Amino acid sequence: MKRLFVLMLVGALVIGVGVVTLAETVVNTPPSATATINDVDASWSVVNWIILYIPVADLSVNLGTDVGGSYYDPDTDVWDPVTDGANHNAYVITNAPDGYTLTVSAVVPTGMLGDLARFQIEGGDLSWTSLNTTQTLKTTSAAAIDHISDIQYQYLVNETDAAGDYAVTVTYTVTTN
Repeated sequence: MKRLFVLMLVGALVIGVGVVTLAETVVNTPPSATATINDVDASWSVVNWIILYIPVADLSVNLGTDVGGSYYDPDTDVWDPVTDGANHNAYVITNAPDGYTLTVSAVVPTGMLGDLARFQIEGGDLSWTSLNTTQTLKTTSAAAIDHISDIQYQYLVNETDAAGDYAVTVTYTVTTN
């Protein structure tokens, strides 16, 4: 009888360990998962844009004070132009695929003196040109980052210039092509 009891105990033990092992195996098995791959479309829209930047140092140009007869050379009968002798800057940045056009125009402010036919600009695509009409300083045919660094201004003095203060306001305008 002892033998039967021991045999039953060993059998119960084997069955109990098997059930615990089976239960542990079932509990610790990770669940299966399926994932569906989806495409993500990212999109955006870009408009044409353009930036015109004139550095602060180039927003005011002084062509001189006390302009007078010293600009005239009687031997050659030639007047020296009034200039500050410096190169001035303009920056144009655009993503426009057909490029841009940078124009300049000028007006004499109210109460000031000046003759726009004798006020000239040079730089970009221009040689000394009067600003009595709008002029094209630079044009491109593609997107660009441009630094126009050779802009100069001059006024052609002559004997008809009356005493007083002279000034010209120059306007830069940039448009996409």
